[in-house]
Amino acid sequence: MADFSYIQEFVQTFSENISEVLGFDITIINENGIRISGTGSYKYSIGEPSPEGSYLREIMETKKPAMIHDVIKNESQCMSCKFMGQCKVSASIGFPILKRDRSVGVIGIMGFSPEQKERMIRNSEMLIRFLHHMSALLEKKLLLMDYIQESGCDAYEEDVAAFKNVAFDSIVGHNTGLQDVIKKAKRVANSPSTVLIRGDSGTGKELLAQAIHYESNRRKNPFVAINCAAIPENLLESELFGYEGGAFTGSRREGNIGKFEYAHKGTLFLDEIGDMPISLQPKLLRVLQERSIERIGGKKIIPIDVRVIAATHRNLEEMVEKGTFREDLYYRLNVIPLHTKPLKERRDDIMLFLRYFIRKHCRILKINELSIDPVLEQWLIQYDWPGNIRQLENAVEYMVNIAELDTIEFHDLPDYLGKQENFVCFKRGLSLEQMIAEYEKNILQTIYFAEPYRNDKEKISQELQISLSTLYRKLEKYQLV
Repeated sequence: MADFSYIQEFVQTFSENISEVLGFDITIINENGIRISGTGSYKYSIGEPSPEGSYLREIMETKKPAMIHDVIKNESQCMSCKFMGQCKVSASIGFPILKRDRSVGVIGIMGFSPEQKERMIRNSEMLIRFLHHMSALLEKKLLLMDYIQESGCDAYEEDVAAFKNVAFDSIVGHNTGLQDVIKKAKRVANSPSTVLIRGDSGTGKELLAQAIHYESNRRKNPFVAINCAAIPENLLESELFGYEGGAFTGSRREGNIGKFEYAHKGTLFLDEIGDMPISLQPKLLRVLQERSIERIGGKKIIPIDVRVIAATHRNLEEMVEKGTFREDLYYRLNVIPLHTKPLKERRDDIMLFLRYFIRKHCRILKINELSIDPVLEQWLIQYDWPGNIRQLENAVEYMVNIAELDTIEFHDLPDYLGKQENFVCFKRGLSLEQMIAEYEKNILQTIYFAEPYRNDKEKISQELQISLSTLYRKLEKYQLV
């Protein structure tokens, strides 16, 4: 049976991606207490045993998550650790990794600075939920390796790449509207009913689908995604339903199973369902109704247990009226509708995305993390981002590559953004005085909640070159304190 030694490279990449997302160092130990991955200083002790008596080893035994709020204050979980008194960790959260309910490892996030400690305590519930997802993904990877060893099949490899997106979706997004969607998605996670996710391209529809899967009781089974717009019409049917050997010219002699069979007991994500050819729609409808498939060229009815989540940016109601999308299929898919908002309606989240993408691409380029000019940050927050998250990451990647200083500035913007005329303060229907006030409020809000200035009003007043009393007056005016 597979253990972490089979997926060492995967686990290290996994840890580095989590560290990018959270901004904390990560370490993972196996069931023997050996450190199998780590970031920061932990990277240099991979292969070595974790300290005897450490609270991560205790989590292994109890199979329950735990948090150290303050190592310096000699919390009980640390008392038996042989490095007690020497440890530089200020706060930590650990979560067990279970494989079929057997403890096989622990994943821990570590904070060293007072700021990290405060952030970890403030977001502890969310971080524990996040680690729950990550633990389940590692279990799924180990179970997948078991399956591959037993069957010699590598058909599910496309499925294991999803962990980056799930991690990204678990942390980015504080907008109230988004949280409402997530709450609704969690309520229906264990339902077998079909979900239809609507939203513009680049708004995270697949990430939401993955979150539903990994929150559900199907999380130990495959999440299989297929883009209905990306596969030629003559191949899409065989991709979905599979085929028997010799079913058509060029087919494999032994035949091939389709995505529905790959996803048995799991989830099938049908992206861009609005682009599914009208000729295939009746067959999909029949599968959703009868919960069985028939391969191309086959005569055998194959029962399947698959939760279907579909997504589209198209207006399906309009397509139904025009006859390009079947009405009966529309109602069968639209049992549980969810809507992802464009970035321009989630401006509070843009700052989170900016910081995440800057950190990510600085690490890819192996350079120190860049800061961003507060006024430019506010400009980017107010920009409408027609391409949504994908466009934002594209812009950040460009700026990180092109920046010559430690701070990203206006002249680092891609040309197509720098030439835009829709400056942040212009909004139709507002007077000049109102627009100036709104712009001022946005700048104050951006700086006030930015990590380098958080709660340091004197530093903020110096940065803005205004007196401390003026700053207090403006913060009260805009209800920011």
